[in-house]
Amino acid sequence: MSQKPILYYALFSPPARACILTAKLIGLDVELRAVDFSKKEHLSEEFIKLNPEHQVPVFVDTDGEVYVDSHAIVCFMVAKYGKNDQLYAKDLKRRAHIDHRLYYENGVLFPVIKDIVARNLYGGELEYNICSVTMCQNAYATLEHFLEQGSFVVGNELSVADISINTTLITLDLMMPVDRERYPKIANWLQRMQQLLPDYEEINLKGAQALQQRIENRMAENSSVNK
Repeated sequence: MSQKPILYYALFSPPARACILTAKLIGLDVELRAVDFSKKEHLSEEFIKLNPEHQVPVFVDTDGEVYVDSHAIVCFMVAKYGKNDQLYAKDLKRRAHIDHRLYYENGVLFPVIKDIVARNLYGGELEYNICSVTMCQNAYATLEHFLEQGSFVVGNELSVADISINTTLITLDLMMPVDRERYPKIANWLQRMQQLLPDYEEINLKGAQALQQRIENRMAENSSVNK
């Protein structure tokens, strides 16, 4: 048993950052435990007992119950510890739309990062693949459509979907920049989120830059090897 919940994270992980930022927004005091992937701590016996998929984030509640997947974690945290239900509404209509945007992040937006990682970090490709670029632009177009309906991804109130999408989007924006003229709603939303999210530069931007640099450094290494 722990006196406060524990969150296992790595700052380069957009899903982990979404959990950290959600906890901060609802005033939940969590014990942050960094998982060092360079030392393969995510493959340790202790960590695999928590999450056999050896991924972050992992949330261990005060009763010892373990929760994995950032979408499940942020919804659980707000439902249990939030002072109100704004970030994850009890109203079923609004909640269904929030869930849909979370599925978009998981099934459309985040797979772009997975594709880039597979190709450029581990696959030896020297430039961003046209498939990755096309996936990314399609994801941006869908997000622009969501934002045509309000200031946030579901209407005019901040939700966990905004947080989840934002941590992934700012990472992609560093590698495949959002065209601010083509997607003006996204551009405005990015500025709005920068003002709303706590410790934005220290947590969100710093983590996004870490993943970008890791990928681009590997691309440069691959390029030098192939010369």
